[in-house]
Amino acid sequence: MTQKYLDYLMLVSGWILCIFIGLLGAVIIWKIFTGDIDLTQLISEPTGDASLSRFQFLIFTFVIALSLFLVIAAATPPHFPDIPGTVLTLLGISGSSYLVSKGIQYSDPSGTVNPAASDVVISPTQALVRYGQARQFGATVPRKPNSTVKWTVIAGGGTIDDKGLYTAPAAPAGVDPPPLQHATIQVTSDEYPDAHDLAVVTLS
Repeated sequence: MTQKYLDYLMLVSGWILCIFIGLLGAVIIWKIFTGDIDLTQLISEPTGDASLSRFQFLIFTFVIALSLFLVIAAATPPHFPDIPGTVLTLLGISGSSYLVSKGIQYSDPSGTVNPAASDVVISPTQALVRYGQARQFGATVPRKPNSTVKWTVIAGGGTIDDKGLYTAPAAPAGVDPPPLQHATIQVTSDEYPDAHDLAVVTLS
């Protein structure tokens, strides 16, 4: 009676665990589909370049996971098998090769380039605008061209809308000719909040 109860408890626990993992996987797949989870950098370096080590580690992980599932499901009855030493050795080699490749990369200054420096590019970076007139600015996000950005004037006068259209303030009254002044425009990526670029406006 006790053994039967334990077998029943193990069966129920297994079904609960399988359902939970299945629901978790479905939620993750849904978030990937809706764009809440961004996979664009899954197998690329911080600079956006393709990464062979990341790709190799990804493929090897899926191969091992699928092989383990097939071994477990093919057993009668299904049970967790003894993992051969050769498989464990391959897992160790794969993981260590990835770590070694990352160590070699980051030992080179060129491998630690700050990705934020190229996340947003403003155009133009300098502009001459007359008082009371407007000037259109643009911004691109190389790693995600469809990403939205936020515009702000962080120094000096004038305003800028959410499309990058800068409007200079009116000329100071009673001063002829009006003095040169400067304003600084900042654009920030919504996808990468730490990434920004600046443009300087000279008012004349």
